Amino acid sequence: KKLFWHQVCALGPSMPPEFEPKQVQVQEQAKDLPVKIMSPRVTITSARPTPVLDNALYTMIERKDLALFHEMGGVKCLSEKFNTADSAGLSSSQVTKNRSDYGENVLPDTERATFLGLIWEALKDLMMRLLIVAAIISIVFGMTLEDPKTGRVEREEGWIEGTAILISVALVVLVTATNDYSKAKKFQEMEAVQSKKDVEVIRDDAKVSIDVSELVVGDMLHVAAGMQMPADAIYIHGQDIKSDESAVTGESDIMKKNSDKDPFFISGTNITEGDGVVLIIGVGVNSFAGKLSMATRGVSPQTPLQVKLDRLAGMIGKGGMVAALLTFLVLSIKEVIKIATVEGHVATPTAFLEYVMVSITLIVVAIPEGLPLAVTIALAYSMKSMMKDNCLVRVLAACETMGGTNAICSDKTGTLTTNQMTVVQGWLAGDNFVFTGYGVTGGENAAATAQGEKVEMHSSEDNVKLLCAALSHNTACEELVGDDGQKVWVGGNKTEHGLLGLVNRIGQDYKAIRNSVKAADKRSYPFSSAKKRMTSILCMGNTWRVYVKGASEWILEDCTQALSRTGVEPVDAAYKAKMMAIIEQMADQGNRTIGVAYVDVPANGSNFPEEEPNYQYTLIGVMGIQDPIRPEVPTAVDNCNRAGISVRMVTGDNKNTAMAIAKKCGILSPNTEPEEGTVMEGPAFRELATTDPEKLERLIPKLKVLARSSPTDKLLLVSCIMDQGDIVAVTGDGTNDAPALKLADAGFAMRTGTDVATGAADMVLMDDNFATVVRAAAWGRTVNENIRKFLQFQLTVNVAGVLLTLIGSAVNEHNEEPLKPVQLLWLNLIMDTFAALALATEWPADDCLTRPGSRPIRRAAPLISRRMWSFILGHAAWQLIGIFIVIFFAPTIFQTGPCTLEDVKHLATMDENGNCVNGAVHSTCIFNTFIWFQLFNEFNARKLYSEKNPFGGLWRSRAFLAIFLLCVGFQFVAVQFFGPFMHTTPINPQQWGICIAFGATELLIGFLIKCLPITDWEPAADGSDNRKGLDKVKKELILEAKVNAGMIKSTSVEVGLKTA
Repeated sequence: KKLFWHQVCALGPSMPPEFEPKQVQVQEQAKDLPVKIMSPRVTITSARPTPVLDNALYTMIERKDLALFHEMGGVKCLSEKFNTADSAGLSSSQVTKNRSDYGENVLPDTERATFLGLIWEALKDLMMRLLIVAAIISIVFGMTLEDPKTGRVEREEGWIEGTAILISVALVVLVTATNDYSKAKKFQEMEAVQSKKDVEVIRDDAKVSIDVSELVVGDMLHVAAGMQMPADAIYIHGQDIKSDESAVTGESDIMKKNSDKDPFFISGTNITEGDGVVLIIGVGVNSFAGKLSMATRGVSPQTPLQVKLDRLAGMIGKGGMVAALLTFLVLSIKEVIKIATVEGHVATPTAFLEYVMVSITLIVVAIPEGLPLAVTIALAYSMKSMMKDNCLVRVLAACETMGGTNAICSDKTGTLTTNQMTVVQGWLAGDNFVFTGYGVTGGENAAATAQGEKVEMHSSEDNVKLLCAALSHNTACEELVGDDGQKVWVGGNKTEHGLLGLVNRIGQDYKAIRNSVKAADKRSYPFSSAKKRMTSILCMGNTWRVYVKGASEWILEDCTQALSRTGVEPVDAAYKAKMMAIIEQMADQGNRTIGVAYVDVPANGSNFPEEEPNYQYTLIGVMGIQDPIRPEVPTAVDNCNRAGISVRMVTGDNKNTAMAIAKKCGILSPNTEPEEGTVMEGPAFRELATTDPEKLERLIPKLKVLARSSPTDKLLLVSCIMDQGDIVAVTGDGTNDAPALKLADAGFAMRTGTDVATGAADMVLMDDNFATVVRAAAWGRTVNENIRKFLQFQLTVNVAGVLLTLIGSAVNEHNEEPLKPVQLLWLNLIMDTFAALALATEWPADDCLTRPGSRPIRRAAPLISRRMWSFILGHAAWQLIGIFIVIFFAPTIFQTGPCTLEDVKHLATMDENGNCVNGAVHSTCIFNTFIWFQLFNEFNARKLYSEKNPFGGLWRSRAFLAIFLLCVGFQFVAVQFFGPFMHTTPINPQQWGICIAFGATELLIGFLIKCLPITDWEPAADGSDNRKGLDKVKKELILEAKVNAGMIKSTSVEVGLKTA
């Protein structure tokens, strides 16, 4: 194996002579198929040197494989391979060659959507295609066939119906395409700005600043605190470099980098301390972050609502076809009977062609062309409104997905918590203190201080000053003011940020305390994982003052004395037992406990020891520090519980800490011990996935907290929850969270998260707050409800319109439909478009998640609930009854008056009272009454559940009232002034009043329908619809888990994945 890697390192611009004949021979035999050279650690897919190193180096970085690193000859061998000079870096010519050989530090552009392409995508919608076909047929027939009543081709009006349909299609398509295009353009601009970063590299023996995209393999990159690694690299040299790899590994510990134990720098991780120089070994698609980002690209699956709407479109289209065919058959049979039985009734093809036109009109009425527009408006409106609630929507359909979400898997740090380590309680020289509002309780007689106020302590002023000095001198961070005017911590770690925050709250100036001692009179020894502490020595004349802080148990063990209210007391076994009880009481409340101690020893000038010395210390105090729960989180979690949304916490903390935090959030009950399966740790979770998946499936509904979890655990958890039929939302901020964010139905990335996580997410939380996720769920629930409100209104219109056309045409003596095609198009296009605007733009009610009847909508749940069906059928039935009353009794009720010559021309007749039947006034009253039925029914449609007051919450819907009045105005103008176009004639105020009175009866009918005892069906959570595709994910994860556990070899995984 070593010989193999020495050969790899020795590879120059061309292959060694002994390799080339074999390569040529294989290529001739296998027609350029790649050669596979098998190694115990790496699968090499080509005999060319570049792929060999690409795969090997990626494997080394991914696994942080130190043995493989040394087998490859270390940084020296790799520098030689990339032609990187020891101190001069790459030459300009070598930069060009390495870029050609190893690739650029950019990812391939995703296919940019053009406006025409988005229009074409919108036109692929089934509803759009049905409407276009109906429009074309309507125009052709209207412009070529004779009107059987007038005997001539009505070219002046024959095009109107089909053109109106095409206008509605164009409107929907343009709104959809414009919204998608502007959204895509905005995100392209945002990504372009985010990707512009400058870094320093050594080239041609000089430091140069270049854009991060210009990095190449072999570059010597200068790294410093606060920098995010733009590529994979290995350590060359540096000073106390530490890296936060939690975004990739999920581990919260800061990793110290050196050439011996951990020389690996993974792309996407952050440098927290120190500076130095590293060798770039993987860029672009060959880097860790690049491969992960490419793996998360792809076409997202349809959302639950999109699937159901497509299914509904197909059903409506088929139903309309059946109704149209039935209408044509009924009218044709009537015509044949007339020809056979009525003397003088001559057979003519024009009559049958007119029946075809009636059938086409029926199809147009059946198809709800306002529905796509309502969906687009609801989603676009919610997207813009959610931005005001600190939620940036990347994928428009995710707005409605959140409405069906019944499971949220949330990170702890920064989402449930503030991501700011804070001292919340402590023990100082025998006295306890606690800050209220953090859900912790202090010890006996603890001094309580409210959040935001200056600290009150029982301890003496000298002891408080000693604590502040110990914390100020023995920390490495500093608070600065950023470009935006906000204070930010630089250097150190979050624990130190919290400790110095305590100094600030006490009212002391940590900078002044530090500056009171010259840098030459101070020596610090960084935190040691072996000793679990950090030490600083100050030279104070003839005395060294030594401060130490670290894990409280370890600090206590090194102490022989402790400060007390009266002075100093010895630390014996009894004292240690008492202090351990205090420490455990803090830890049980989710705190990390930090011990602080000091000692004065005789000075040896400024000749500080090279290695950290060991002394017997005096204990100053113990600080309980934690990342506090966001104050709004418990209420948000409670709202989720009442809304039927299960909240799960996924964290890298240990089990006890995770349980304490979950209880504070309300995820776990604070007063009871969790039952089996409620809290699990990552290793046990993975083991169940491989050994007993059936038991894991039974435990998933109960699981609330997953502690000590890895990225694989999180991804597997999401797939298992989805497998059970739930719609899952996931939060994440790290590169390692990207696969779970992509797999989930709705992925939420943090604004402060990595670019890879943001790219895989559907939404970005601008405030990194769990309460914003709940607000997104409220918006999603509202979007679903708004669409369903419009759906029940639209389908009522369609059912009533179809049945009215079918039955009215069948019972009419002259086979005429009660509503003219243009009137039906006015109803469908104009009224439904405005109804979409009115019903699809309501804001979430305060109780939208918790009110009776409002529950997450499962994937298997029907798009139209039982209560919606009662609404549709009940109101459609009453509208039919009302319209037929107008049809048969209108001459008497409306006093239509005598027939005009135009009425007689269109076969109108007079009744015994001298009122015209089937004349222009009669037809106008039918049309006007039907429109007023719909206008009043819009108020009923605002309520989906058992609410009996249709005007409730109308104050939040000013747009609804404005649109209602606008529709009233349009209807008045259409009836009174557009007679030739709309087939209407002006009517008098009395007739207007009767039409409005008929329409107002819808409010009474709506109240009676709401009184019906209807219970909506709730599907079982069997997840049968979701298992396809997820099984493959689970197989891959189980195989990966087995590899990580050492149960099988990596070669088995390759075979297993191909099989899966």
